Amino acid sequence: MEADKFYLPGKHYFLSHSVGAQPRSHEAALARGWTDPWRTDGADVWGPWFDALDRFRNGLAPLIGAHADDICPQLNVSSGVAKIMLGLPERPGRTKIVLTEDDFPTIGFALAQAERAGYELVFLPGGESLADPDAWAPAFQDDVQLVLATQVFSNTSVLSPYAEIAKRARERGVFTIFDVAQSAGAIPLQLNEWGVDFAVGTSLKYLCAGTGAAYLWASKEAAAQCKPMDVGWFSHAEPFELDIHHFKFAKGAMRFMGGTPSIAPFAGASAGQEILNTHGVDAIFEHNQGLLTRLFAGLPEEAFLSTTKEGARGSAALIKVRDYDSAAAALKEAGIIHDTRKGATRVSVHLYNDDNDIDALVGVLRDFI
Repeated sequence: MEADKFYLPGKHYFLSHSVGAQPRSHEAALARGWTDPWRTDGADVWGPWFDALDRFRNGLAPLIGAHADDICPQLNVSSGVAKIMLGLPERPGRTKIVLTEDDFPTIGFALAQAERAGYELVFLPGGESLADPDAWAPAFQDDVQLVLATQVFSNTSVLSPYAEIAKRARERGVFTIFDVAQSAGAIPLQLNEWGVDFAVGTSLKYLCAGTGAAYLWASKEAAAQCKPMDVGWFSHAEPFELDIHHFKFAKGAMRFMGGTPSIAPFAGASAGQEILNTHGVDAIFEHNQGLLTRLFAGLPEEAFLSTTKEGARGSAALIKVRDYDSAAAALKEAGIIHDTRKGATRVSVHLYNDDNDIDALVGVLRDFI
């Protein structure tokens, strides 16, 4: 689809669930947004640097179905979760935070800090049942303050019933955070339309931007109810007012910004955004799902530890092998870039993969299943 626009280590790159491939235009985007202004603009460097942040927000917005002014750049997902959690309004009787056993551990680490403020964490069982809205019923009780819903789980590739979760939570007055780290850029998102309160994600994976270009999205309604504790001068409605005795929260998502932002990760991120936006996430999703269907048809059904169900899966697969070390050696010899979870082979597909990649992967793994 667009393999010539990326640096692809090896012959067959299946690692987008961990680190998306680097666009060949990344260095030019980094120079345009960060290094060139720093070198040439002197005291006026802040203008071009702010432009780079705006370019990031504007490039991300269509990829997640959002308005750019509802997006706040973040260093990482953990920071975004913590800022939301500690900024929520106190509501008597709402003492529980619901998440799942299959969430990425950093989510649990961040949310566990809420126990110091008197919250209780409730973990839903993991597995394919998380694709069923009824499995999320404990999240919609009157004593729940917040539910965190991962849209695509990293190990199982289960696609959660995100729209229904948002609907039921809103009906019961429960705040929602969606973790879209494993879906943005590969799964169609419509954050503006789903009625969700917050979302967090990273550009490291399917957005192909490397580390540091994470983000927090907040609906205007939810943001207005929050007073984050982790603030800085960029959380201020007027950052350059520079009155140490006066602080006023910025409108909307930018109140979660904090102090002086990094520029480089967001400047470089525009390279991947431009490529993805050229195709649109709907087309990328169809392409990726077609490749997965080809993969699932090429190996025995019992070989897959992750879900294979069409309409309930993300963009990755976990494949059980008899001897992972031997399989990994054979995959490396064939130039197939992958990683492992639970002693199994983990792979993912993206817009730079094609049928030849799938056939090469299947050809090697058949001997180890």
